[in-house]
Amino acid sequence: MEIGRIQGPGLAGQTGAAAAKPVGGGFADLLGKAIGQLQSVSDTADQKVNALATGQDVELHDVMLALETESIAISLATQVRNKAVEAYQEVFRMQM
Repeated sequence: MEIGRIQGPGLAGQTGAAAAKPVGGGFADLLGKAIGQLQSVSDTADQKVNALATGQDVELHDVMLALETESIAISLATQVRNKAVEAYQEVFRMQM
């Protein structure tokens, strides 16, 4: 995953429509890309498992690596989701 710059040096003094437009996309774009990557990892693992189950020429270690990669990616996504929910609940509990 590529991480872009938050703000370029030339954007510090801009106001109006030019400053309001995010340079690298917003949080929704980042979240969408991450979910797409997670889906891609899962699809790859499923393809390798199906190929192994149907008797195609697939190395067992490639299948196991794909499954472990999928498992780690899903675990990471679950932890990120849990932290986001905790942060939301913390903000919701704040008194104003």
